[in-house]
Amino acid sequence: MQIIEVDPRKCIRWKFADRSGFEFGDIFALSQDILKNGQIEPAILRKSADHPDQYEVIAGSRRWKACLEAQIPLKGILQNLSDEQAAIAQIKENQQLPLCDYSKGIYYSKLLAEKKITLTSLAESIGCSRAKLDNYLAFEKVPSDIWDAVGNLSRVSSRSAATIYSLSKKGKDYIAALIDLAEEIRKGTGCKTLEKKVMLAVHGPNGTIEYQESILLPSGQPIAKWTKNGLLFAKDIPLNQTEIADALVKYFQTIVH
Repeated sequence: MQIIEVDPRKCIRWKFADRSGFEFGDIFALSQDILKNGQIEPAILRKSADHPDQYEVIAGSRRWKACLEAQIPLKGILQNLSDEQAAIAQIKENQQLPLCDYSKGIYYSKLLAEKKITLTSLAESIGCSRAKLDNYLAFEKVPSDIWDAVGNLSRVSSRSAATIYSLSKKGKDYIAALIDLAEEIRKGTGCKTLEKKVMLAVHGPNGTIEYQESILLPSGQPIAKWTKNGLLFAKDIPLNQTEIADALVKYFQTIVH
């Protein structure tokens, strides 16, 4: 492994970088630390295919920005990586960093949309179940007006994103309620609390529609709701009454004696 030094002005950020702008933190403080103590960890670089005299920063964007700020050379490891290899290298390095779920979700969505990595390879690289990955991918599906209102999404979990996406699909009134609750979302309000507040905002305390707790697939698709009168299945869900009855019998046999 050879570490090189490059002019940070000749570096560009890889377009599939996974750190959102609000997660860069205090670049000036980092630049001062590097000036005092040196750059401990090198960045991961590759030659730009479009601009041979430039380097793409695959991992280490904060270090690159800090060296740019301090006007000092950037230390990096130059590697010949395909897009999929670059994605995996970035994932592996950044698993050690406290990246928020939003940054991960948008990054994963970009990689899949541009076909830079397969769904299977992505799930294996991040050590994530398909259900959890679907929650991450919900970030990209939420209407942009909601995220614009929230602003800083560093405390929004992937599970909350799946809930927000599911609620937003119910219509404009739900989207408006979510926008009004942007501060609650920004603070990291839990899924159930958020859903209750949205339902209250849409239907009011004396609304004709009682609060109903949704049962969601990992993808965020609603399949049923708990109501005061029992379980209400979604109309567009194909049902096999015999199989459902058998499943209920097996469940209750374990708890009813």
